Amino acid sequence: MEFSEMINNILYTVLTAIIPVVIVFIANLISAKIKESNIIANATKNEDLTKLIEGALSDVMDAVLYVNQVYTDSLKANGTFDKTAQQEAFNRAYVESINMISFEAKKAIEKLYGSFDKWLQIKIESSVNMAKKQ
Repeated sequence: MEFSEMINNILYTVLTAIIPVVIVFIANLISAKIKESNIIANATKNEDLTKLIEGALSDVMDAVLYVNQVYTDSLKANGTFDKTAQQEAFNRAYVESINMISFEAKKAIEKLYGSFDKWLQIKIESSVNMAKKQ
């Protein structure tokens, strides 16, 4: 056997043994970097925030529909739904929403939007508008 063939065989054997070890090392390194970068944790947090906000929006819509059914509809039927009654309906929807929305959702909304109160007022108004169109 020539010297070059012997070197080729040795290199082939060494590389055959080393390449799988290097691949496992690189895969572990990539996995560790992904965990360090919090990609998975951030995605989970975003999913949790989305669920909290969606739940809060659903609560607001439920509150608006409830007030509409037990308060507003009867006043409209009697022709006595004036500005004062509108304000009272809003206040009732506001209180119902506050009671239904979880503490965690309130904190998340405050953090994301700056003001839970302002967010809630806007969402009640938009929910009333959506309820009118249905």
